Amino acid sequence: MAAERNEHDGVDALMAAITGEPLPDAARADAGFMAEHASATAEVALLREQLGLIGEALSAPAAPTAPHPVTRSVQARPARPSTLTRPARRRHPVLRVLAYGTLATAVIAGLVTGVAWLGAHDGGATADSSAAQGKSDASARMSGDGPPPADPEAALACDRLVVEGTVARVETRADDPWTTVVLTVIRSFKPARSPSQVSFLLDGGADPKPRAGQHVLVAVGRGRQNASLWAVGDTRVAANRAWIAEALPGSLHTACPPG
Repeated sequence: MAAERNEHDGVDALMAAITGEPLPDAARADAGFMAEHASATAEVALLREQLGLIGEALSAPAAPTAPHPVTRSVQARPARPSTLTRPARRRHPVLRVLAYGTLATAVIAGLVTGVAWLGAHDGGATADSSAAQGKSDASARMSGDGPPPADPEAALACDRLVVEGTVARVETRADDPWTTVVLTVIRSFKPARSPSQVSFLLDGGADPKPRAGQHVLVAVGRGRQNASLWAVGDTRVAANRAWIAEALPGSLHTACPPG
């Protein structure tokens, strides 16, 4: 008789339970081997069930408000009572596999919970990123770098002053965040005729900063003193002049949308 009764003709009880391979007649005749094989089959089935729970936990979307979205997967299910009488012999390797499987279950559950946490915090980061992008877009529109407004005619209908010219003078005060810019008008889009010089306010953080001699195109909204468009340089001026000239006729028959 072999030293270990769980092997017959090279057949191992655990591997046979895992692979489902047919058992040789000699193994079937060995009651101890068959008891070991039945035990291993039950334990392998339990392990597969646990692995199935892990798969379900990983494939299910994590709810944003649930602190532990995979609670079900981390609760170890009690071992099924066995009615088989096991011979006194060394512990079967599948038990070690089950122990590792339980540990793996806990580790994977922690990983999934961590992913859910990162997803929730990533939402905050995305919101911050969106806010930063919105601020960047607003700055681009202010500087004349952005695309034309979605409704150019409505945008122009809300402006009281749209002119192109050369910066004649810049007035700043240490206690005032706004800069006063005096512009010598070269072309007036709105109104059709304007004084030879106009003035308006510019945010102290405007980029580029105003200085005498700059070629600019400026728009100021109704009821406001500060510029909503500050396009500096021939390239920016030309790009904004193009959409303004195209939309200007229609804007004269367009009402400024509320707000």
